[in-house]
Amino acid sequence: MSSSTPQEFRETVRSQTDLVSLIGESISLQPRHGGRQYVGLCPFHDDKNPSLSVYPDRQTFRCWSCNTGGDCFTYLMEREKITFPEALELLARRANVPIPQKAARSTSGEEASRAKLLEVLQWAENVFHKALLELPAAEPARRYLAERNFTPETIKKYRLGFHPNDWTWLLEQSRTKYSPQLLLEARLVGAKEGRHYDNFVNRVLFPICNERGQPVSFGGRVLPGSKDEAKYWNGPESSVFHKSRLLYAIDKARDAVRLSDQAIVVEGYTDCITCHQHGVLNVVATLGTALTDSHVTALKRFARHVVLVFDGDRAGQDAARKAVERFLAQDVDLRILTLPQKMDPAEYLAAYNADEFRQLVQGAPEAWEFQFRAARAEHGGETIDGRQRILEEMLQLLAQVPHLEGSLRESLLIANLSQRLMLSEEVIRERLKAIRTGGSRPVRVNQNAVKAPETSREVQRILGQRMNRDERLEYDLLELILAAPEHMGFVMGPVSENPLRNPILGQILECCLWEMEENGELTLPGLLARVESPELKSLIVWIDERAMAKGIAEKVRDSDYDDDGCPALLKTSLANLKWREEEKRQQRVSMQLSQQPEGAGQLDEATEASLRQAAEFHLRRATRKSTV
Repeated sequence: MSSSTPQEFRETVRSQTDLVSLIGESISLQPRHGGRQYVGLCPFHDDKNPSLSVYPDRQTFRCWSCNTGGDCFTYLMEREKITFPEALELLARRANVPIPQKAARSTSGEEASRAKLLEVLQWAENVFHKALLELPAAEPARRYLAERNFTPETIKKYRLGFHPNDWTWLLEQSRTKYSPQLLLEARLVGAKEGRHYDNFVNRVLFPICNERGQPVSFGGRVLPGSKDEAKYWNGPESSVFHKSRLLYAIDKARDAVRLSDQAIVVEGYTDCITCHQHGVLNVVATLGTALTDSHVTALKRFARHVVLVFDGDRAGQDAARKAVERFLAQDVDLRILTLPQKMDPAEYLAAYNADEFRQLVQGAPEAWEFQFRAARAEHGGETIDGRQRILEEMLQLLAQVPHLEGSLRESLLIANLSQRLMLSEEVIRERLKAIRTGGSRPVRVNQNAVKAPETSREVQRILGQRMNRDERLEYDLLELILAAPEHMGFVMGPVSENPLRNPILGQILECCLWEMEENGELTLPGLLARVESPELKSLIVWIDERAMAKGIAEKVRDSDYDDDGCPALLKTSLANLKWREEEKRQQRVSMQLSQQPEGAGQLDEATEASLRQAAEFHLRRATRKSTV
């Protein structure tokens, strides 16, 4: 195993990853300018004309429309919605780069076990799919899927399968390939009294995949006429399968969810596949469990808007109401849709069409409105008792939402209740305060609530060029550094005395200094490999490309140089920063002098020194203005 430093490991992974090849695995890229640039449809927004540019020589990419950009790590983090360490590990394995010893020792056994489980589950998916297509015993299963209007293309795309009515069939298939113990760990078989037996017997099988499309378990549906009481049965949980975290078809729906910024959640995999087959692709399903916080967190990574679609029967209504609280405690726009005539999504699409289904989804009421209607339907709004029960239920719900107290949204919701229940806002606020401070049940604050995206806002402000004078000076220096990194040595001393004040620009400069100190040179790929934040990576690429567009590198080369070899443009930029600091110091001196008591009298030494300093500053400023 490698014993390299973390930074060396990152750089090795980056250098062994061809960005054009990586991005070309998920979108079609076309060469431009003799291969110096590649373009394609951006996967990070609804792109109609190719706006994503990839630069092989710099190993960077950037979308000119949505401003997403960076290096190979950025692309994978944004595409897969994963953390930097996860992206680093995936790219290392993709490039066959050994993971450093410390990380490898702690994960090698676990990763080997996980890889073996994923391998046997992939093998089982192929075996089940082949059985569905070829075995005579699978004819009832093929007939059932035809009755559900699943096309051969859908069956192939979703790798649907079948397990014959034989309790040792899969064990026999695996006899020369995998041990019964491995099948047991993958939950493909069970064990009782020392004997192994197959799971999923005599069922149509739906592979359940993780976000990368790897099968981690199966959902089984009994055939018509079966006496088995469990109509649907998902495999037991394992080290690679957790029902409370995974959503069915997230691997197929992820791109559509991201592009539409909307996720539609249904209750079962047959409903989900039917929606996809009708062209409604941003649909996922829960796996026989209630919606969990982990599900919500997973969806938030891809979309801001979520529509829960539940069956129109009583069970569907109850499930919808239970889900509202989980989502209101998260930073998402939640809407609830219950289908008419007690239909499920598959039945509705069969009776109507995809456009009408989409119209229902778009018209779905907000979670708050859905909850109010449900409470009014249950308690009635005509009596005093009914209105009181509605108020209590709605305020209990409000009390669960973090960061709501004192907000404009809370005021709007209270005004809404006041109007609809004919109560004063003051009364409603007092009751809400009582519930929050020890009412009927404790307030639960979600510790995973999204933090204010300060970094993102700052980056967007700079991208929009909404910078003040001081920030512009700092930005200009970064442009010079990225355009002519060979002169970085002239920067290190002056910026230590006159540091950048903008935290985002200062962070980028700090990474430049680290890269220079550790590697003896500054390169764009090395800098990007050092930065983990996707927002900062995008900003660095943007600054670099603007510097190229302005021809800053050529201007630096063509400028005069001092005796030490520092180019005039860089020297001027550093001088501007130094002068800014002198101006700040002089402002402080002027403030101190203005606070001196009035009246004649001998000045002390400190005051005299301050006056001399002020006079010298004004002289230098006058000279500076005459020469600039």
